[in-house]
Amino acid sequence: MIRAIFLIAFTALISIACDSRPPHPPVVVYAVGNDENTLTQQLAEFTDDTGIPVILVFSKSSRNVDIFMSNSGSPPPDVLISNNVADVWRAADEGALRPLSNEAIESSDPSLKDPDGFWIAVAMRWNVIGALKGASALSQSGIYDSLAGEDMRGRLCLSSSALHVNRSLIAMLINDRGVKQAERLVRAWIRNLAAPPFSSEDELLEAIRNGTCAYGVLSSNPEIDDLTYFLPDQHYMDVDAIGVARHAPQAESAQQLVKWLVKKLQPRIASEIEIDPVSIAGWLDEDAKLLAERAAYQ
Repeated sequence: MIRAIFLIAFTALISIACDSRPPHPPVVVYAVGNDENTLTQQLAEFTDDTGIPVILVFSKSSRNVDIFMSNSGSPPPDVLISNNVADVWRAADEGALRPLSNEAIESSDPSLKDPDGFWIAVAMRWNVIGALKGASALSQSGIYDSLAGEDMRGRLCLSSSALHVNRSLIAMLINDRGVKQAERLVRAWIRNLAAPPFSSEDELLEAIRNGTCAYGVLSSNPEIDDLTYFLPDQHYMDVDAIGVARHAPQAESAQQLVKWLVKKLQPRIASEIEIDPVSIAGWLDEDAKLLAERAAYQ
């Protein structure tokens, strides 16, 4: 880990040495290592454009948030990039983030940012239903309810409720239907399971492909040749989100990085799609955990 941090910073500083602009102290970004190569390349482009070097630290999202909350990171953090709403919401709720600059958030879709301006999405993933190609089509209307029907007994698969993407889905269901109706739906899903919830979405995808289950609830639609996907008309999503540390040593440069990434990466939502703010998934995360426990959703 330390070696990786050093190499990223060293490469950035070499590029600055060849630039006529005055050198900047590096911005320290704490991120999730799901796609290290892509993020490293994107931040190298930021350095090329601005002359501001970046040090990247990769760890689990929840651990990064704990570091921001305790202000205990080494090197001290400037920017948080989380792969889920619940963690970045917790960071903001506990006072670990500072408000983003108006330039970074003023033109962004309200559904993709914190209502108080502490974080903003830089990537988005729609919840979908996956199945083998050739499977009976599911109507977009009421698709989540169709998975609860008796004809789905032994045909449905889920990944674990410990995964933030599934708690995000439950939180959105609570917001739309209320706790009682959302819990009835989740309990029906559990009754229809073909196998216990899988620990990862990769395992769930493999279970669909090998015929263990006919349908699976997924947080994205990866390009896999033998799978097809159904998009519910209830448009639920999870996001990657970015925020600036309350005690950021390089706060001005950190805000500049956020503005740059949002302009480059933030997804756009079609005007005809009605969607609730993704921040709801953070706000109701604890309620989602409790519902999953009551419904025996492991």
